[in-house]
Amino acid sequence: MKGYIIWPSYLDKGLSKKNGRKLPKNLSLDHPKYDEIKKALESIGLNYEGEKSSRYPKDQGHDERISGRFIVEKKYSKNEILKKISKEIRKSRGGA
Repeated sequence: MKGYIIWPSYLDKGLSKKNGRKLPKNLSLDHPKYDEIKKALESIGLNYEGEKSSRYPKDQGHDERISGRFIVEKKYSKNEILKKISKEIRKSRGGA
């Protein structure tokens, strides 16, 4: 499948933009988990392939960081997809 690659680090509030965060801090999440992102993609209705053992290149040597990545269909822009994932995870965590 060709599509956007989405790493959990893109959504992680604890990372700087230099270290991989793609969303502004107010839209980012505390330690997004692989399974949360998977459920969010299913809720949004996007086709994806998950690779749980992949590691974000900037995370090499940081064992505490989440591994895994998703290849997501290009139905929306990459930034829109990240915002939708963040919104879904916030809902599932009981936030707004």
